[in-house]
Amino acid sequence: MSYAWYFYGERNPSGFLPFFLKFEQACGFSRVLHLNEGGFNGIDFIRKKVSNSPYTFSLKPEHTLLSNQKSYGIYGKYNRPFTEIGIRKRDEFQQLIESSLESKVNGLPLRPLVDKLLKEDVITMDEDNLLLFAEMLRSVTEVEKLFYQKVLLEVDGDHVQNTLFNIFNTHPELTQVEGFQLYSFIDDLLALSDNESLNQRLIRIKHAEQILTPYAFLFRTLQDEPNWSRSKIEKMPIFNSFPPKLNYEFNDSVLDSLNASLQNPPFEIVKTAIERNKYISENRKNAPWLKEENGEVKVYYSDGAKTIESFDKDSDFENIYFFPTYISLYKQIML
Repeated sequence: MSYAWYFYGERNPSGFLPFFLKFEQACGFSRVLHLNEGGFNGIDFIRKKVSNSPYTFSLKPEHTLLSNQKSYGIYGKYNRPFTEIGIRKRDEFQQLIESSLESKVNGLPLRPLVDKLLKEDVITMDEDNLLLFAEMLRSVTEVEKLFYQKVLLEVDGDHVQNTLFNIFNTHPELTQVEGFQLYSFIDDLLALSDNESLNQRLIRIKHAEQILTPYAFLFRTLQDEPNWSRSKIEKMPIFNSFPPKLNYEFNDSVLDSLNASLQNPPFEIVKTAIERNKYISENRKNAPWLKEENGEVKVYYSDGAKTIESFDKDSDFENIYFFPTYISLYKQIML
């Protein structure tokens, strides 16, 4: 994203997206061809096409990496936070990226290839062309690392994120765990942190997830059948795994209401979930996914449906919050 905005410069921002989608295509093919990378959105499309050199990049459906590259690719995931953080508006951005690129691709004809992506609707490149993009992406310079450390990993002033950063610096093994487990990760941080403000936030996140996960699992289970009677709901096995009401005040009307509802009978808990979905759906100008009518629950939208008969309230979770993203950024920048 930084390199794309550097090359795009001060042109009209409305034209950035068409350029970026082609730029992302070129970078994606270079990552597979020359860096042996995988695990990014669009990798399946590239693997099917990678043996057919030369490669064509455009906005045509046959060339886009995903069914909706704008939404599901790098732009959809990162352009908004990149813009809101103001990375490209920082005084040092242009000069910093320029010097970093010079140290990696100095004397190589990368700029003319990028100009093609900027000016032409359909561009063809071969493996040698894409090697130049790979050299650009192969490593992050020390100057870049320091810049992104200050912009993404740390915060000016006395902020809990700085404590988290310092914990990772002292205990980098926290970033190397295979398979992220929210509750144990929070417990590890609590054991290492002496920052009361951070600890309060960690405890709040943990308790919030212990409230939200049961409702999420219940909602998916309800979606898996078109109709539910009161008697059928009261016999749902999933309620045997539900936690009791937590002895914790969130000082948030939604979380406190969901927590209080945990002490209710199953049908009342289901009604709480339905009301919450109704509120969210109406705010998004959509129809509710479930409705309670005359003592029965009817399902109108089943996307994400999955029957869950039991779960472990002490280990199972539905949301990951910002932790894996921060860990990923830390590993990319610092390790």
